Amino acid sequence: MARLSRSLVLAVILGAVLLASASSAGAGHDTDPHSKNLHPMGDTDDNRPIVTFEEAFFTDLALWGKTAYQGTWDGGFRTVNIAPKGNPKVLAEVECGVEQGDVGVYGNLVFRSVDFPVAATTVEETCQGPPLFESGGFEGIQIFQVDDPRTASADDLIAAVATDCGSHTHTVVPDPANDRVLIYVANAYTGPLYSEDPIWGHECTEPHNKFQIVEVPLDAPEDAAVIADVPIGLAAEGHHASCHDIGALVNGDAQLAVCAAGRAVLFDISDPANPVLVRDFGIDGIEPWHSAALSWDGSVAVMGWEPGGGIAPECEASDPDDLKSIFFFDTASGALLGKWTLPRPQTALENCTIHNYSIVPTAKRDVLTAGNYQAGTWVVDFTNPAAARTVGWSDPPPIPCCTSPFLPLSLGGAWGSYWYNGFIYETNITEGLNVFRLSSSATAGARRMPFLNPQTQIGPVG
Repeated sequence: MARLSRSLVLAVILGAVLLASASSAGAGHDTDPHSKNLHPMGDTDDNRPIVTFEEAFFTDLALWGKTAYQGTWDGGFRTVNIAPKGNPKVLAEVECGVEQGDVGVYGNLVFRSVDFPVAATTVEETCQGPPLFESGGFEGIQIFQVDDPRTASADDLIAAVATDCGSHTHTVVPDPANDRVLIYVANAYTGPLYSEDPIWGHECTEPHNKFQIVEVPLDAPEDAAVIADVPIGLAAEGHHASCHDIGALVNGDAQLAVCAAGRAVLFDISDPANPVLVRDFGIDGIEPWHSAALSWDGSVAVMGWEPGGGIAPECEASDPDDLKSIFFFDTASGALLGKWTLPRPQTALENCTIHNYSIVPTAKRDVLTAGNYQAGTWVVDFTNPAAARTVGWSDPPPIPCCTSPFLPLSLGGAWGSYWYNGFIYETNITEGLNVFRLSSSATAGARRMPFLNPQTQIGPVG
C-alpha cells in the first residue's frame, strides 16, 4: 500500500467516519465466489476495520517453520500458529512501532519496517514515539529476538537501525557464508524531507536514487548497522528513483534482485553485500512499479504496480487493462513478454489493484499466487508469459461501507497471498489470516520450504 501522509489521514478523519458493518467480520470465505479448485480452509476470524489509519490493521506476512509473523500497520506484529492445517491460532500480539509494519524473519529474529519518523532517542522509544511531521527522528528497521513465539512482546526488541527515508518494505537476504543476514531496505517515497538527524544519523533528501543494506550479524544482532548505499541510477533519467519493493532470488547460478522503482532495475547479487546493476526496463506510462519477483530460473521478471495507491477502485470493467495487470519481462533483454489481466471486474466500492505475490517453488512450471486487495486471492500460471492463464481464484463481495467525499468505500482485502508448504496464506487487511488449499496439477511437486519471506526466493526448487 502506498505511504499515506498524515495530513491526508487527518483530512479523511475530518471528512468522513467510515462505519464498520458487523457483516465485515472475518468469518471465512466458504460462501464467496471462488473457483472449484481453491478451497477455503480456515482463518483467524478477525475484524479490524480501517477508520483513522492509526489502527493495528494487518499488513505483510513472513513464515518460519510452523509460525506466521503478521505485521500490523500502526501497532507492531503478531505471531500465529499454523501447525493445525488450515486452522491458524493467534499466539501473541506485539505492540511496538508505527506504519507500515511489514515484517521479515530469520530464525528467532523478526525484522519490522518503520516508515514514518517518530520522536525517539532510544531503541525502546521507537515502540511508542509520537510521529514527527517536518523533522527527523527514528525510522528504519526494528529488530526483535523472539525466542518463544507464544510469549512474543515489545520486550523482545533488541535493535533499531535508522535508514535514510525510513523503510517502507524490506527484503531479507540470508548470507550464511558470512554468518549474517542482509536487509535490503526499500523506501517507496521520500517525505517528510529532513537533513541528518542528530541522534540517529540518517536523512531524507531528494532524489533518493538508492536502496540501503543493513547487516545483521547472527552472533550479535544488536550490532546491526547500515553497510552500503546501492545506487539505482534513475534520477538522471527523470524516473521515480526509490524502490517500493525489492524482489531477491538466490537459486544456484540465478542470484538476482529486482528493484521496483520508476523502472524495473535488475541487479546481480552474487555478492549480496555488493549488488551490481545489470540493466533497467519498463513500459512507457507505467511508473512507479510496486511489486517485483522473478521466475525461479531468473529468466523472467514479474512486475506489478499500484495505481490508486491501494485505496482506490482500479479494477472496474471500464478501467484499462494495464491498471489491473501483472507484467512479465525477459531479464536478459528487458523485453516485455506478456501480461496477465484480472479477469473479474470489481465494483466502485472495492479498493483494488495487483498487490503482493509469491512464486510457487517448483521447477516444473512458473506459477504465482497474488493478493489483490478486495479482488481477493488469485493463482496464475505464467509458464508461457505471452499467454498467462488463471489457475484458481477467490473473490469476496465488497466490504459494506458508507459513502464520503474522500473515500466512498471501506478499505480492506488481501494485502498479499503466499504459497507455503501446500497452502496459500492470505494476509488480509481487516480479517487477519485466511488459509486456502489449491487442487491443481500446476503446482504439483512444489517444494516444502523451511521458511518464507514475502520478497525473497531461496532455492533449490528442483
